[in-house]
Amino acid sequence: MPVPTDPQHFSVITSPISTHPFPLLTEQHILNCAFSSWYSNFRQVTLKSKIIKPLPAEFIEYLHADGVFLPDQNYGRNRYAEYSDDSDSDENNESEVEFNDENYEPLPNFPDLEQQIWQIIEEFDGAVFPKLNWSSPRDATWISATNTLKCTTPSDIFLLLKSSDFIAHDLDHAFDECDHDGQVTTRRQRPDSYELVLRKWYDVTTSLEFRCFVKNENIIAISQRDDNFYHFLLDIGEDLEAKIIQFFTSHIQNKFLDSDYVFDVYIMRNRERVWLIDFNPFGSMTDSLLFTWDEILTANQSHHQPFATNRYPREVFDFSQGQTVTEFAERFQRELAITEEDSE
Repeated sequence: MPVPTDPQHFSVITSPISTHPFPLLTEQHILNCAFSSWYSNFRQVTLKSKIIKPLPAEFIEYLHADGVFLPDQNYGRNRYAEYSDDSDSDENNESEVEFNDENYEPLPNFPDLEQQIWQIIEEFDGAVFPKLNWSSPRDATWISATNTLKCTTPSDIFLLLKSSDFIAHDLDHAFDECDHDGQVTTRRQRPDSYELVLRKWYDVTTSLEFRCFVKNENIIAISQRDDNFYHFLLDIGEDLEAKIIQFFTSHIQNKFLDSDYVFDVYIMRNRERVWLIDFNPFGSMTDSLLFTWDEILTANQSHHQPFATNRYPREVFDFSQGQTVTEFAERFQRELAITEEDSE
């Protein structure tokens, strides 16, 4: 995804410039970020979740199949899917084709998987959101009736997974950018097994989701995940930063399998609790959001963490003078008001 350049957004890097290279990324780094690799160690500070593993090979084949269609889901009768691009036949022709099995293939059927999903949905009060080993199908919410990842039936889950490019990447390209003896290669394209993760659904406030970049077990950058401008974040940015840092030092630091990684958190509306959402590799395949990766890679640890909430053009940082986000925003607004008065 492109880094937002909207002048109403604001980000600050307060760390001095360095020349740290991109850390080498191996297959093991990717595997360490798979949900089942970390969930048991952080169960107390993340959302309730269930893992269905391994997924049957037939279900992975279904996800690979061309087109978006739902599997047969135990409706008490056989259904058939036509793999034809001809959608112009009239009702009379359809009645003739219905009995021509040469034109149809039976829909795939996963009754055991479907039953497991129903049990988890019931256990989680009727709604979940899904992901595979690494990614959720958040790019496919357009196909959902609610435009969210909220799923109340297996059909909801199958439809999102089948429509997502992020899921397709998990299936076939998870290791594309891994280093092997100094060379980036696609030698290993697929993990040994796939898992379906169902997490209890919560109606979160997207403005309070943040991504944290960790290098050598120190947070070097924090960015809001949603690239929209939220004015209220300017007033509470310093408090949010402090809560994230405290959460990191208490629950995350030196407890993950790697020393360089990215993790996502959600801060509750009352700001009384921070929840771990996910881990991601410290690499270019992870969206750097309001920062560029160049900014992140050249940021050293200092007495202030780089914190990105809202983003203004880079030239306005020339007079930030190491201030906190809140102090800088207040000063910038004052300077802007004076300029507007002088122009009247």
